[in-house]
Amino acid sequence: MFFSAFLPIRYPKIFCKGLTRIKDLPKTLYLSFDDGPNPLITEKILEILEKHKAKASFFCKGKNADLYPEVLEKIQVQGHCIGNHSYMHLDAFKHKNKKWLFDVLRKSPVSDSYYFRPAYGHIFPWQCRFLRKKYKLVFWDVITYDFKQNYSLEKIKKIILKKVRDGSIIVFHDNLKSSKNMLPALEFTLNHYSKLGYKFEKL
Repeated sequence: MFFSAFLPIRYPKIFCKGLTRIKDLPKTLYLSFDDGPNPLITEKILEILEKHKAKASFFCKGKNADLYPEVLEKIQVQGHCIGNHSYMHLDAFKHKNKKWLFDVLRKSPVSDSYYFRPAYGHIFPWQCRFLRKKYKLVFWDVITYDFKQNYSLEKIKKIILKKVRDGSIIVFHDNLKSSKNMLPALEFTLNHYSKLGYKFEKL
């Protein structure tokens, strides 16, 4: 049980044929936002992205997409990518397979997206094999930890500066809990890497 749980997290590209980084284009980064849409936070993210002429990918919870269709539409109208992040954000390691898969596939405005990112990045190999028939699985190579309440903005900036490289898929979180650190960290990322000649694209 240990190996089946541990290995897919550490080696998602091997087990799931999922994206962790895209090296095709130099000086290109891929911002992604999990857990939205949120009418209070997503609007601010979109304003920041628009200001920097940046595109991004939003991995949305189906429940939130049902609640806030107008925010989801605004994401799409502004040319960003939409991905499925399950309906209720269930952890594959804490729920039975049937319940977890039902949550992933539950009908919502995002359930038929091309991309899927599992909650917490947790997924088993057999779930990967099943979901690859419907989705392209997306993970990351940089997680900002913006959701950690005991992390300062300076600590998050250090993580970004240390980990980001050409083709990085960077994870931020589109929710109230993370917003205090996420919004300034997003501004920092866009400002810093734009000055270095990077562009920001959707998946």
